[in-house]
Amino acid sequence: MKNLGEKQAPSFFEILSANARKWPEAIYAYSIDQQKSVNYKELYGVSNQIAGFLKNYGVGRNQRVLLLSENSIENFLIFVSTLRYGATLATVHVEMNKTHLAEIIESINPVLVIYQPGMDLEFFKSGTNAEWIELGEWSLNGNSEGFFKEIAEFNPEDELESIASPDDHGVIFYTSGTVDRPKGVIQTHATAYYNYDSTADYLGLEPGIRTLDCRSYSWLSAQHMSLGAPLVSGATTIFARHFSQSRYFDWLKDYKINIGFVVPTMINMLINRPSKINGSELGDLKFLTSSSAPLLPDQWRDFERMYGITLSQSCGSSEGGNTAAHRGANRKIGSVGPAQKYQKIRIIDQNGLDLDPGDTGEIVVGGGRQQALGYLHHNGEVELLPKTGHCTGDLGYFDIDGHLHITGRVKELIIRGGVNFSPVEVDSILIQPPSVAEAGTFGMPDAIYGEEVAAFVVIGKRKSVSLDDIIVYCRGHLPEAKMPKKILIVEELPKNPRGKLDRASLLKLWQSENKGE
Repeated sequence: MKNLGEKQAPSFFEILSANARKWPEAIYAYSIDQQKSVNYKELYGVSNQIAGFLKNYGVGRNQRVLLLSENSIENFLIFVSTLRYGATLATVHVEMNKTHLAEIIESINPVLVIYQPGMDLEFFKSGTNAEWIELGEWSLNGNSEGFFKEIAEFNPEDELESIASPDDHGVIFYTSGTVDRPKGVIQTHATAYYNYDSTADYLGLEPGIRTLDCRSYSWLSAQHMSLGAPLVSGATTIFARHFSQSRYFDWLKDYKINIGFVVPTMINMLINRPSKINGSELGDLKFLTSSSAPLLPDQWRDFERMYGITLSQSCGSSEGGNTAAHRGANRKIGSVGPAQKYQKIRIIDQNGLDLDPGDTGEIVVGGGRQQALGYLHHNGEVELLPKTGHCTGDLGYFDIDGHLHITGRVKELIIRGGVNFSPVEVDSILIQPPSVAEAGTFGMPDAIYGEEVAAFVVIGKRKSVSLDDIIVYCRGHLPEAKMPKKILIVEELPKNPRGKLDRASLLKLWQSENKGE
């Protein structure tokens, strides 16, 4: 429950400079899709060039560079180099947040937007005062393109000091959370470092360790685990743009991976379509670690039994930072492990009083070095998080060994494949057609994604509409991950005594309506 540590946060300039001196030829990141890598010496040189460019452009402390890109070496270079210079790096998952993207960009108010061509962003350019520069490609042979051609005139040996203080804004990322629009969360430079360092600590990262990830680096979890943690420990991250069930085990074997990062959806896919491979054939693999959504004990045991590969688990939150994790391969099935380095975790009752081990209550995290600074609201205002910690809305308890168990959640989030979003966001789309009077969205159990999106709709009196019409409308306004896979028309939705939607009853209603299926 304690374990705050005393290590002070270095600047990212100091980290990159030290890495380049200590292990210059060691690979920091390798892109499977691009078949391209960058070592620590090259990273430092490019970061100096980007720092020179940002200084020349007039970017100051707490001013924001918005990066809109899929996973790539170039994505890594800009992310890390912006932190190294001391400005603020903002990331947004374009596809997941397309409906709100104009509002998000306005709230970020970037001075510079670096974007990947082909992401259908032309509409959004006119709504900002920022300069938009194509991402392009980085090359050591003088053939760089886009942004990397722009920085070529700056000296890679020009060691500009960081302009940031530890408490300046470092990273802004977006999470749907519990509201009907995505919300921005701000980490300081120090907060980012402490989360990266705590991740490296529980994973046991050090020079020579190879990690594998295939989640988007607009996700906080991926940023912590396979972008930041290797950076502060001298390890190597190998990454792909997307998960591939057919190639995943080949990646583990061919790239001699020591630690792989997964989410329960990937585990479900590998269980439901088994591959003929055993952990004994993956001699370099120590373990896989799952995060972003609960890993069910039966699912956990089935995977380990099927493949002979150890699965560990960790958890965290956007606001509270990295929370709890198994240390390396020392996992305890059913738990998410003990509190991470620097982290504070409390279990409280309805009156806010701390509970004893074994007693279930709401999980409160933060108040320490890993807690985010606050929220960036749609109007650009910053709301600071309370220093006493963040109430996660999740229920859980500590066992006698100090391992955290998550038993449920107070919130009504839908967690599909590790992506959290509010059902209200889907409701707001479903009720837009004039024929739909009410809508209620919820998560129904799914063998692959953990939860799948389903919804009830009530059709207005004297109006007629087909389910096909509603589905077509939704497809034009929702990303596939948030698209209801089943919609049922009903005469009324369950309500509480105050006349508000009783969302907790929706799944029960669905089960009663679909007994014959």
